[in-house]
Amino acid sequence: MAFAVTMFFSCQSIKKKKQSHLISEETPIAEVYEVNLKYTDSGRLTAILKTPKVLDFSNKDFAYYEFPDGIVLDIIDKEGKVSVVTSDYAISYKQTGLIDMRGNVDIKTADSTHLQAQQLYWDQTINWVFTDQPYKSYLPDGTINEADGFDANQDFTILNSRINDGVMFIKE
Repeated sequence: MAFAVTMFFSCQSIKKKKQSHLISEETPIAEVYEVNLKYTDSGRLTAILKTPKVLDFSNKDFAYYEFPDGIVLDIIDKEGKVSVVTSDYAISYKQTGLIDMRGNVDIKTADSTHLQAQQLYWDQTINWVFTDQPYKSYLPDGTINEADGFDANQDFTILNSRINDGVMFIKE
């Protein structure tokens, strides 16, 4: 009898060990498909996020959400004008408010400014975007700028660009 009881408890111990290995630390706590998420501020629609897939890693010490199939983000200003941000991949870090977008990052602002880069960071806490990677921008007046990095406020009224090459039209 004592032998049978010992075997029963030891088998349960082995079973628990096997089950704990089934849930990997690299496994998301949730997966969400076909997302169409609307953000509001004081009742006003401020953004719409569309993505085919979200992986929720909020179970990690440094929580994040991963968008492995890319994003389309419509940002709506107070006047109702829409700027569109797309990328092939994105990851959003919950604690820092930083979003890392990679692969064919494309921004089209409401005033027709168009920016293309391979990687771009957006700091949501201070509404600032930046990259150290090459980018190309097309301004509404026909100006084309290529550079090796920039930082700007999210509506691009302040833009600090590094190592520039481009075409600029100047009125005489």
